[in-house]
Amino acid sequence: MEPPFDVAAFLTSHRTSVLDRASAEVASRGLPHYDAAGRDEIDSRLAALLDTVVRAAGERHLEPALLYADDLAGARRGSGHSLNEVQRAINALEEQLWHVVLVDAPAEVQGYALGVVSTILGAIKDRLGCAYVSSGTSTPTHTLRLDELFRGTAAGPV
Repeated sequence: MEPPFDVAAFLTSHRTSVLDRASAEVASRGLPHYDAAGRDEIDSRLAALLDTVVRAAGERHLEPALLYADDLAGARRGSGHSLNEVQRAINALEEQLWHVVLVDAPAEVQGYALGVVSTILGAIKDRLGCAYVSSGTSTPTHTLRLDELFRGTAAGPV
């Protein structure tokens, strides 16, 4: 079944404006490790995250996003970033993606496009959170089983 809208192509066509606004937003949030990294590094990190979202959307598969989250967790934990700081940087990109979808995508596909973006970034943030929590305990942390959460509802399994 073909998706109702090519989210990956749409995001790619808005890449520059999304990254410019997200980078400015991260810079304005007073995130110590991001401030210390500088604007070029922030731009590079956000571009890598956006590339991951575009790839996952294009492939219609979360594996690239989950692998990215694993690498991100290791890198940011290793350099002393708090989970809150990393989540806030990711949220800056997500806010700009939502903005561009709501402003520039046709109204009839906005729900679908937002669902794709939110699913991918939600999976990244979930995996990232689990990695951070697991690093501080001897018991591994696992993600929420969404299929169990929605079992028996009108939405059905996801």
